[in-house]
Amino acid sequence: MSELPSKPYPGPLSLSDELREQLELEANDSLRVLQRDVRTVLLERVRETSGFAVPWDRDLVLSANVRAFPLADVLSMLHRANKSGFLLFGYADHEKAVYLHRGEVVFAASNQGVDRLGECLFRSGILTLEQLQDAERRWSPNARLGKILVERNVLTPRELWNGVKLQVEEIVRSLFAYTEGSVHFWEGEVQPDNVVRLTLPTRKLISQGLRRRDELLKFLAALEDPAVRLEIMGTGADGLSGNAHRLCDQLKETPQFTVACHAAGLDPLSGARIVQMLRLAGSVQIERVDDEAAAEAGTDPGTALAELIKGLLSLMAELATPLVATDGAEAVQERMTVLLEDTASRYPELLADVELGFAGGLDPAEIEARARKIGGDRERYVRSALGEMITYLEFELRNHPRIDDPDVYLDAVEGLRATLDI
Repeated sequence: MSELPSKPYPGPLSLSDELREQLELEANDSLRVLQRDVRTVLLERVRETSGFAVPWDRDLVLSANVRAFPLADVLSMLHRANKSGFLLFGYADHEKAVYLHRGEVVFAASNQGVDRLGECLFRSGILTLEQLQDAERRWSPNARLGKILVERNVLTPRELWNGVKLQVEEIVRSLFAYTEGSVHFWEGEVQPDNVVRLTLPTRKLISQGLRRRDELLKFLAALEDPAVRLEIMGTGADGLSGNAHRLCDQLKETPQFTVACHAAGLDPLSGARIVQMLRLAGSVQIERVDDEAAAEAGTDPGTALAELIKGLLSLMAELATPLVATDGAEAVQERMTVLLEDTASRYPELLADVELGFAGGLDPAEIEARARKIGGDRERYVRSALGEMITYLEFELRNHPRIDDPDVYLDAVEGLRATLDI
């Protein structure tokens, strides 16, 4: 690769086939340099389906991991600093953008179907299901849904204006439920396709968004209860987005929320928002069965998470056993306490204030209860947190001065480790 430019380079980089494979780029993907300094180079993956163009004529001044810097904190900081610019959030296939002017949100956009204008207007009661279905049938990629609604006298231009403001607020509020992902901010005036003056100032929008986040997470926890079943009513999701259709199709096969979301390729948070919309449409009914019936079904939607936690903690115990045999339980407990405190600083939702058991063990029931309350990809979060502790134990084994052959112990747990995908 040729020497990289010191400033953002608008053209794609020339990459060998080997490098493309190492970077796991798809056939039509290309890379551009966003920023470089002495130690790091930040690249943008560009593909035909990329949702938002980054502002190349503005300075990239902030990049952060949402796990360490929640989006509510980032947006609050930009608001207090009176910043103007373009904020881009990404997680898996989710991409959302927020435009700010002097610290206030003036527009937001999302590539998620659940954030589309029609769905937002339906959830707020501005559109009936029949009106949304009619507008969806008339929509085409070259047409704006809002224009269709105005042309058919469903909304006045003023009502559409208020509806777009509501959509922007909903997109911003939805950001605060993410516990994984990355965020970047380019400073400077950036003109979006539309500009709206929100009813709520950004400070109140953040406060309200955090309350909505807590409500959504409580609803998600209820949906993932092993005793909860979802029953599709009537025609299901006719007239709604493709994601709603996919989730409805899977719920017809299984009434369990987590299983249906996984089969539909949806993350739990998006799935919960879709279920909220389906309830408004009368397309889904939520029921709770007794504990015996749930046990007889044998398909607890939390089983995968519980089994993962059980496996990870078992691996930790296996790795700690030779250390306890060599140094004693008290010494290992002290080291594990320090390790837990350090890991909890990065994964507080799972590990903050957790107490260790004998020889540094963790209670699977407590870890599972905490994990169920985490938004986003729970399994990934759990793997990262407990995997960090497992990696430390493996390091101790390999470097312990009184353990002559650590490979004996590491080889013994290799099969278990492989099943846990860490």
